[in-house]
Amino acid sequence: MRFKFCGNHECPEWILSEIVVLTKISAIRLRVLAGQIIAKIKGLPYDLAKIEKLCLDSGLTPAETHSALAVLEFVIRGANKHRVEEAELMKEIEQLGLPHENTESIIKAMGKDREGLIAATKNSALRISRPIGIDYLIGFIAGSGQQKKGAIVGTEIKLKISYQDGVEKMQKDTEFAIEREDLSQLISDLKTVSYTHLTLPTSDLV
Repeated sequence: MRFKFCGNHECPEWILSEIVVLTKISAIRLRVLAGQIIAKIKGLPYDLAKIEKLCLDSGLTPAETHSALAVLEFVIRGANKHRVEEAELMKEIEQLGLPHENTESIIKAMGKDREGLIAATKNSALRISRPIGIDYLIGFIAGSGQQKKGAIVGTEIKLKISYQDGVEKMQKDTEFAIEREDLSQLISDLKTVSYTHLTLPTSDLV
């Protein structure tokens, strides 16, 4: 069976096997929990201590807590990314075995700030990693061979980009050298991509 929140693909096996954990959480607690997950997706501060307490009070083990959070985030991200209407999403989640009250709690939490979720998805659509800082060193390219030995024939910029890897969840560095003309073209291309990303309809970005 295909689900719209999965991009009209079959639901992953781990979702099918782990979604039952959400049935152990009351509808009220699930709504609060979904709200915390939504804050995380939007890049806002979220209360990890509150999340852990909600799950602990629901009788979840640490492993079940991890599963519950992963399932919730997958469903919320997928539904927002693929623009699944509330009624359709409720039907799909209930088909996976979640009670109506629990499903309704998730839907209400999402509907509270759908525009914020859409904006968060749009901003992260082309982003895998988050930049942290850039260091650079400008050098000169000396001539060789038939060129006059020692003559300056060009400018080279050495860049070191530090970023937070969005997949491995760790800081990494990338270093490379680029000539001034190529750097100018790269900056121009990035501006074009950025403009396109901001002006395209949201449906074209996700």
